[in-house]
Amino acid sequence: MASQTAADDPLVSALPPATDYMTYLTLLEYQLTPGNLPTLSRLLSDDDGKLAEEIGWDLLKLILPMLKDTPEEGNRCLEIVARRGNPREVVVRVAEELEKLSDAVPDSDNEDGFDHGHDQDELPTFPGEAPRVHLGQMTLQGMPEQEKPAEIPSDKGTGESSIAQQTVSVKALKLHALFNMLSILHPRIKTQYPSRFLATSLPAALGAYRQVPISTVTTSSFLSMLEKIAGRKRPPLPPRTSTQGEGPSSSKPAPDVPTTAASLPDPEAKAEEEDTGVNEPSDGEKAIIFRLLDAVLLEGLDEYMSSLATQEHPSMSWTARLREYREPRRIVPGRPAEIEIWQKTPVLKERDALLAQFFSISKQMQLDASREITKLVHEDEDEDLENPYHDKDNAPSEYPTMPSQIPFPRAGVIFLHAYQSYLNPSNAEPLLTTSELTKLIAHSFPLSATPSIPLPPLQDSLLSLLYKQSLAVSAAPTTPQPSPAKFLLLISTLTQLFTITPYPSLRDSAYYIATRLLHAYPEPSVRLQIIAQTLRGDTLSTNWAEIEDELGDTEPPAPGIDEETGLTRSTSALQPHPIPLAPPQQLGPLKAVGVDWLKDEFSEWIRARAQGQAEEGAAVVGALDPSVVLLTPEDASREETGEDKKDAAPSLIDLLFPPDIVTLALSTTSSTTTSTSPGESSLERLPEFLLSIPFYISTLNLICIVLPHLPLSQHPTSALKSRIAAHLSCLDNSSKFLLGLLHHAQSSSISAAAAAASGEAGMQGGEGGGDNKHEGFLEESRADIFALEDACVRATGAWKNVHNE
Repeated sequence: MASQTAADDPLVSALPPATDYMTYLTLLEYQLTPGNLPTLSRLLSDDDGKLAEEIGWDLLKLILPMLKDTPEEGNRCLEIVARRGNPREVVVRVAEELEKLSDAVPDSDNEDGFDHGHDQDELPTFPGEAPRVHLGQMTLQGMPEQEKPAEIPSDKGTGESSIAQQTVSVKALKLHALFNMLSILHPRIKTQYPSRFLATSLPAALGAYRQVPISTVTTSSFLSMLEKIAGRKRPPLPPRTSTQGEGPSSSKPAPDVPTTAASLPDPEAKAEEEDTGVNEPSDGEKAIIFRLLDAVLLEGLDEYMSSLATQEHPSMSWTARLREYREPRRIVPGRPAEIEIWQKTPVLKERDALLAQFFSISKQMQLDASREITKLVHEDEDEDLENPYHDKDNAPSEYPTMPSQIPFPRAGVIFLHAYQSYLNPSNAEPLLTTSELTKLIAHSFPLSATPSIPLPPLQDSLLSLLYKQSLAVSAAPTTPQPSPAKFLLLISTLTQLFTITPYPSLRDSAYYIATRLLHAYPEPSVRLQIIAQTLRGDTLSTNWAEIEDELGDTEPPAPGIDEETGLTRSTSALQPHPIPLAPPQQLGPLKAVGVDWLKDEFSEWIRARAQGQAEEGAAVVGALDPSVVLLTPEDASREETGEDKKDAAPSLIDLLFPPDIVTLALSTTSSTTTSTSPGESSLERLPEFLLSIPFYISTLNLICIVLPHLPLSQHPTSALKSRIAAHLSCLDNSSKFLLGLLHHAQSSSISAAAAAASGEAGMQGGEGGGDNKHEGFLEESRADIFALEDACVRATGAWKNVHNE
């Protein structure tokens, strides 16, 4: 009876030699269903491999759409095709299917398994060469930005979202199956030039990996494929017997279908050897193969890390975790530490496991992250053509003919090196110097008048490297420091980063590292220059004076992009291009940072004097003496002579205590009684003043610290004395004005609530209406206003103490 049933099955009865292979393939297009897919799997496994060799590469378009209904049986059949079909033909069809997956437009409407002319433009090939596959604009370096698909909405309540989610699921199933096939097919191909097949399939695999939403599952599948292609096979898992209740996808396979089929040899290998005399790759070919695999691994790492930017935790938090490890005092009792969060959160633990897998495979493939990051840093200096980052003379070809034609992605190299550095948190000798890290940071996040928010994973990686370098600099003052030009570029870039970064952890790390590096730099004049530009809120597009000093008598560089700093050179030293270090709304907090940096410098001088490290009247080596910095003769002479300062660069006193400070005051009107109300000009300038409160508070704190150490009695004509007095008076009046506004707003709210309760709201409509638009600003700045009041009280007290003495 069973044999009769088998004979009635068209898949069995029409099996060649009953029909020819083309006819049989046509029959399968109409007769193959998820229900009889196990029969096809058995037929492909039972013979000597002829059936899979003849029709295997055309079966993909029939089987892949069935993964949605029968994923286990579909994967088993595709694996049999990969093990027993002609690997040179099947690998081309796999690449074509992967290329379809990389299309930005979902292909859910074309699930019938029929091609529509997409794969008919094949070019002739010679023996041993993989047939060419049209890759479009897809390269190892990635797809163009505009071709990446839009994010899929996370709202599961809409029908469109469910359809999109289903499409993604089907694509993920296909992606996993095709990756598995590649891991089987490539080791089977025995040829003199395996890199030509890899150069066909791996770009397609990368394109599909980028377009199908990146997840832990797809990334693991991608890594497993690379590991197997590279020849590093893990021991097979023991067979698992499925149990009831596990769902339809885990049903037990039919007894007459083997779980795995033995891989057959490459049927074309012998013929190629007879034609060419060789079917084994040379040492040069092997170098190309491993270079190609390494490049794809780094591209995958780059894509995976970049995908984290849209998630709740947008990076690997290497910098934050390193800071907790090296400085345990940062951990606040009662608040979960970053290290603890990553150890207990399943999603974050999966990330760590994936990064460990990336790193493990890189070691297996002998990819040296330290060597590659060194090449990357010196790409402009190394003229060796073997350096893939400096390959200007080698024109790209259809297939790579030497390793240097296969570049590594910059971000991928940085990610791998940063992870390697993170694995050794106690290592006190970083590989890269501060100057080399400056070059990487300036290239990754160039200073710009319109900067874009940096990619969090890349920013975290570079900050983690720079953090370890800052520890080394602090521990060993003799550590080589960058030139003034490079150091100014580094701190300027870090400053712009922590003013535009919306992620609190990365923003705090960038500020903390910049502070450590600034105070560790040995030249006080450079530190003061950086503080001055921070108070000013902008830097120049070129460090022209410093570059000229470094060049000495050599010819100055021509206008353009400076390769050393990455900045735009101005056409003239007299016409620099200022670049803002912060957006306008962040200018107040940025200037507060500059004041705090100056306060730290003065505090170091005061501490050294208090500890007796310098004799009375002697200078403290390396520290900034507040009396020397603030009591400058030039300022006093300019105040005395009334010199016009419009065209002159603002002095440090002008930056700390600006003469055009916003002043808020009350306007007095007389009627039957005298009352006070906010002046119109004050109300207009209210938002500007509120945004500047952090800066004003910092200047008041600075006054409290330095006043006792300033010999004002020896400089009766100093501009500083009168400027501080005016600054205190202005801020004290403005503080009282703001407190009055708060009281007025609170009283108005109470009156409005009482009127509404008594039904008299209409009678109150004309009172206080002019202040309503400012109530939001006041409420958000309430804490700052009270902090300003407190700072004014303390600074005024310090000023009175100095005068009483």
